[in-house]
Amino acid sequence: MRNRTRMITAVAAVVAALAAGSAAAVASTTGAKPGAPAKTVSASQKPGGSAEQAGHDAIVAAVARELHVSTARVSAALQPLFAAGRADPSSPVFTAAARSLGVSTGQLSAALANAKQSLAPGN
Repeated sequence: MRNRTRMITAVAAVVAALAAGSAAAVASTTGAKPGAPAKTVSASQKPGGSAEQAGHDAIVAAVARELHVSTARVSAALQPLFAAGRADPSSPVFTAAARSLGVSTGQLSAALANAKQSLAPGN
């Protein structure tokens, strides 16, 4: 599979998991079992970086643009959501992420939805 296709697939999987709030969505697209711990990737691996990390970076950049905050703040705020593999707007983790960015949960949810739409294949 070409790198661009892998990245698009990874972005779609991460965005679907964040938008749908389902760990099973990530598991089904990566071949992992639901509830299995997610693989972590060090930020120092960016030059060769994985498709998953590229997907996270793309989501972070899109949300940062939407909310007019730095990518560093968005990355730190979304890290627990990426680690959980889901984004349930009613969860305390989601509320904490929104609070750390200085926005409401509705604004963060809308920014994530817009990121999903802007990163979808064909856009």
